[in-house]
Amino acid sequence: MTQYKLFIFQYYIVSLLVLIYPIHASDNTTIFSYHSKQDKKDHRFEYDFEVLKLSLEKTIHSHGPYILRSLKERANYKRIRSITSQGKIKNLFFKQSVSKDELSNFSYAPFPVDLGIVGYRVAFVSRETKLKVKNLSSLEELKKFSIIQGLGWLDTQILEHNGFKVISGSNYRSLFKMVAMNRGDLFLRGANELFTEWTSNRMIKNLSYDKEIVIYYPLPRFFFTNKKNRKAAQRVQEGLIKAYKDKSLIHLWEKHYWTSIK
Repeated sequence: MTQYKLFIFQYYIVSLLVLIYPIHASDNTTIFSYHSKQDKKDHRFEYDFEVLKLSLEKTIHSHGPYILRSLKERANYKRIRSITSQGKIKNLFFKQSVSKDELSNFSYAPFPVDLGIVGYRVAFVSRETKLKVKNLSSLEELKKFSIIQGLGWLDTQILEHNGFKVISGSNYRSLFKMVAMNRGDLFLRGANELFTEWTSNRMIKNLSYDKEIVIYYPLPRFFFTNKKNRKAAQRVQEGLIKAYKDKSLIHLWEKHYWTSIK
């Protein structure tokens, strides 16, 4: 009877420990997080998520297994930057345009995730504005039109520095409606982003896109993370370089962007 009771007690303790301390695949598994889309039609981060995953896959042999999670909270760039700065979420990464401010306040993988294509800017417009910009022939003429951008985007600083009037919005989805309603003239997007975003938003009344103008400014984007995550950032950088060299990154880039660029 005593042995039976002892067995039951031991079994209970083991079961309780399993519940409290779940068994993981490996003790050296590293958890990474990446920021999620703002709504069901938001496809902006699919490429980023796959690239980050690819970089981690390329470094399993040297750095061990990983788990990549999507951040549950839906957040714009300003919010995701704040969450990352707080450092409460393990190895949280976000992709952002390179600036002195970002480089000073975060650890990062110094590799242009989009391979520079985002710097070629094309515009969503209303049907009325589409007709107005059709015959533009100079940058000075273009500066008469206002530019719509998201809150916290580096583009705002670049455009304002070059003499453009910029109108900011905090909600990504609302920016398409703003330009369609003529609350701003041009909503600039990367040439790699146009096709997917047009497919998702073409039902918005009066929304169109311009076929005449491309604006270019250097706009490399890095993966950034909390200052303390230097080793994680180094791992991502190593993985990106390996993926670029073996062309797996190029194939992923073409898969997501080539249709839009064409």
